[in-house]
Amino acid sequence: MKNILSADKLKLKRSSLLIIVLLVPLLILAYELVNLTYRSGFVEKQVEMFGAGSMWMYVLYDNSLLFGLGFPLAVTLAASVIANIEHQANGWKQTLSMPISRGKIYLSKFIWLTISLFLSTTIFLIGMVLLGKVLAFEGDIPWGLLIGDCYGMLITVLPIMAFQFWLSMTIKNQAFSILIGSVSAIMGLFLAAAQTTRWFPLAYPIQSSTVILQYEGIGTNPDFSTYLVINLILGIILMFIGSKHFAKRNVQ
Repeated sequence: MKNILSADKLKLKRSSLLIIVLLVPLLILAYELVNLTYRSGFVEKQVEMFGAGSMWMYVLYDNSLLFGLGFPLAVTLAASVIANIEHQANGWKQTLSMPISRGKIYLSKFIWLTISLFLSTTIFLIGMVLLGKVLAFEGDIPWGLLIGDCYGMLITVLPIMAFQFWLSMTIKNQAFSILIGSVSAIMGLFLAAAQTTRWFPLAYPIQSSTVILQYEGIGTNPDFSTYLVINLILGIILMFIGSKHFAKRNVQ
């Protein structure tokens, strides 16, 4: 398994994966920096209106929508890049001709997808802390909420990761998997807005922030741990099903 991971690492060095990993967190952080710098008066009114309690809580709430929409898109593009390395120039013929089980090949690429997204959320976490320091947010850094927001998202998108990865690995035309992933991310916005559809997996990333707007103001999300448990279990199941299907399928 170690050799497969090393081989995939060498292939990914020539790809655009790192750009995708950096793009979403840096864009959101840049937006927050501009918003808090040039619209400080408006933001202070928003903090008071939403009963945020602190600028940390407001920023966590403010970026939850952007991160909930942007991160599934990053998952879609990252999965496509990883799978497309093999799709290009019929790389599957060479890879699958080696005496290695298809399950291990599938797992190795999924591990690199997870590592890439872990790096993306870590950059976002470090960026959030730096943002608070640079703009001199009052109060202690809410480490628990920040860590929960960043790495909780990684667990919440597990079902989407498993599905998009399977789609990218089994269908050569990556435009199709990117289209499905983009439409699904946008659908998540609408599903999360209604009480009857907010428990659909596509709606989870939008709601997976540690803070949420309630009647009394911005406070901790009471459903956060439930989302984590459901998505962790569902993601592992979908990953297992995808791996089994890939192992039996004739990949062109």
